[in-house]
Amino acid sequence: MRAIFAAVVMLQALTTGDCLLCEQCFALHTSSCSGIFTQCSPDVTHCVAGLENSTYGTDIFLTAFKDCLDPSQKAACGREFSIKSSVASAWTSKTCCDSDLCNGGDVEDYTPNGYICDECFDDQSADPCTATGVVQCAGKENTCASFFGAASRPGEAVRQYSGKGCTTRDSCKLGIFNLPGTQAYDYSIKCSPALKV
Repeated sequence: MRAIFAAVVMLQALTTGDCLLCEQCFALHTSSCSGIFTQCSPDVTHCVAGLENSTYGTDIFLTAFKDCLDPSQKAACGREFSIKSSVASAWTSKTCCDSDLCNGGDVEDYTPNGYICDECFDDQSADPCTATGVVQCAGKENTCASFFGAASRPGEAVRQYSGKGCTTRDSCKLGIFNLPGTQAYDYSIKCSPALKV
């Protein structure tokens, strides 16, 4: 049935123009998703597939997503964005491609890399917190960050947060607007090199 649907969508695309076809899905609590094939708007040149892993204490918010890439998000392609303390973390990676139905498959998770940063976390205030220890970095995290501002996790209300921990250079250069599930509002992030152990 899925093959027939894909054939119909592809035939429609051929008869209506040169718009890109991408798989589209959004799923919570899983590292993969599959969905419908959709025809992108004419200004879209890439498909995207990605994974977001956001934690808070023992709560884990894993989100898989595939879609037509919003042209304003192209700078996030092939980059990893994260911020991590011992209490909370948010990580996302996006893979982009530029041919029809190219955004299948899964995005890899991340593993420890030998860097550490000072860490602290406060979910009651946006005032900068004081370091209480260190946290081990993972994936492409080779930078320490101090975050303070407002954010919301999937299905939760906006709260005030502050924290210190690991991040990626991409997060510092481009900001953390690229998280599809967790949203940050009115925030500040300051970065410095991580310590290699």
